[in-house]
Amino acid sequence: MKNILVVGAGLGGLAAAIRLARAGHAVEVWEKNDAPGGKLRELHLDGFSWGTGPSLLTMPHVLRDLFSAAGERVEDHLDLVRLDSACRYFWTDGTVIDEDAAFWSRPEVTRFLDYSRGIYELSGEAYLNLPPGDFWRAFTPRNWPKLRHLGKVATTRTLAAEVEGRFSDPHLRQIFLRFATYNGSSPYHTPATFNIIPYVEAEFGAWYVRGGMNVISESLAAIAKHQGVVFRYGTTAIGWDSRKATAHDGSTSHPDFLVCNADVLGAATGFLAGITPEPDRNRLLRPDLSTSGYILFLGVRGSDPRLGHHNIFFSDDYPREFDEIHRKRISPAEPTIYISVSSRTDPAHAPGGHDNYFILVNIPARDPARPWTEAETRGYRDLILRRLARFGFDDLPNRVVAERPFTASDFATRDLAHHGSLYGWASHSIRTSLFRPTLRAPGTRNVFFAGGTTHPGGGIPLVLLSGKMVADLIQREAA
Repeated sequence: MKNILVVGAGLGGLAAAIRLARAGHAVEVWEKNDAPGGKLRELHLDGFSWGTGPSLLTMPHVLRDLFSAAGERVEDHLDLVRLDSACRYFWTDGTVIDEDAAFWSRPEVTRFLDYSRGIYELSGEAYLNLPPGDFWRAFTPRNWPKLRHLGKVATTRTLAAEVEGRFSDPHLRQIFLRFATYNGSSPYHTPATFNIIPYVEAEFGAWYVRGGMNVISESLAAIAKHQGVVFRYGTTAIGWDSRKATAHDGSTSHPDFLVCNADVLGAATGFLAGITPEPDRNRLLRPDLSTSGYILFLGVRGSDPRLGHHNIFFSDDYPREFDEIHRKRISPAEPTIYISVSSRTDPAHAPGGHDNYFILVNIPARDPARPWTEAETRGYRDLILRRLARFGFDDLPNRVVAERPFTASDFATRDLAHHGSLYGWASHSIRTSLFRPTLRAPGTRNVFFAGGTTHPGGGIPLVLLSGKMVADLIQREAA
């Protein structure tokens, strides 16, 4: 049995903690906030409830695998609801498209899925289940026939170049360009390999958890406690010297292994700075950062029939929007707007006759030395509402009865996310896509990373898989 300290009770940390405790190790979790979940939390205000993080679950088999590893059944803890439409898309020309079964049956879409299925067949097993150093293990004789798809993966083409060459309909083109934002990147710089994402969504479906997505983290924390994991909330790690972890209150821990479920970039400049040589830190901070987010939590009177559970209102000039975010590093003047209305599936999330709008706009990560001001926060809120008026939602400001904003500065404070970036590196090159910050801290034997800023990336299933890989690596070291 080894003593293991997990810093951060996000999904990656919880996944690692459960698997390691199940294997017989003594596991303690330090979490700076007052509840588990990391970004996957819930906000309550004036009778409304909103999830504050990921609002969509894909690849539910990854979640099922974790529950099974803990000797549990998902069905005994979570009510998973498969949505008929993953998203409803709007354009200012009046076009509305639902991402439902009929959508995936469109001729251009089915041809695209045949192409993206090949990416998944070749790279899915290796990338999603193995650390980068073990990719070679996936290429057994059984998998050799999949090498026919190598050209789809070993390419210098961008996601946008591939998509624009395969769709004649500009609306469909924009939908498939959007999938680059799932990891906070620009489709005009992201490698075409990431065209795997729509296949995953089509193949495994879009899911919601009844009661709110935060029920996932609450259930995993409860299972972890049942496995003997000890949680210390309100505890912030401030130092690590290769043998001893120190918390803000002066308490210490001397674990055999440390699992950092915090943002890798934030940790390298924070509590792990003592073991991160300056050249390594500089290399970590050099690549482009992924997007951050500007969120409006709105309680809205009335239930607009035009909205589904998930909705996207597209910018009229997509290249300009991403140029503003990633090159000019300014909040877009004409942003694409995402609105999740979980009360459509979960009526208890809003009072009767009302809806809960989770409005998200992609914005650039920002140096904490330039925090969002109150005036800037209010001004961008008004810009978003004016933009929605272009889609016919001109009465929305008059129907808002509760609201709270959340900016890049808030992500930096709440989650210790480097500059408020949601996923660490943007996936704007082969290196930053396939070779993200490593699961094991360079130059160490006993420090590991789990979460959305390390391999294999952001999003609920990938974060859970990072926790699994870390648990496997520690088990290998502990053997």
